[in-house]
Amino acid sequence: MNRAEFYQMIGTGIRRYLPMGYQEYQVHIKEAEISGEKNALLVMEKEGIKNMPVMSLETYLDRVKGGEDEKAVLIDIAVDYARMVSIQRRSQHRQMAR
Repeated sequence: MNRAEFYQMIGTGIRRYLPMGYQEYQVHIKEAEISGEKNALLVMEKEGIKNMPVMSLETYLDRVKGGEDEKAVLIDIAVDYARMVSIQRRSQHRQMAR
C-alpha cells in the first residue's frame, strides 16, 4: 500500500472506529517534512473546537506496508487518537484547576 492509498483508507474508514463524539469532525491528513523526511499527520477539526492533538501516522503506515490487517491498524489509530485527546484534556483541566 502506498501513501495515497493509506491516506484514502484513513479518510474513508477512520470514523467507523472513533468514539461517537468524533463522528462530526473533519479528518485531514497533512504532510510535514521533519528531519528531511516526509511525515503523515492526522488532524481532526470541528468548528468551535480548538487545540485538537496532531498525531503522526508513520508507524501505522509502516505496519500496513508490512502486511498487517488494515482494519486492525484503523482501530489502533482511532484508539490511540482518542487516548491522546483524553490525556490532553486531563492536562488542560489540571492547569485550569490551579
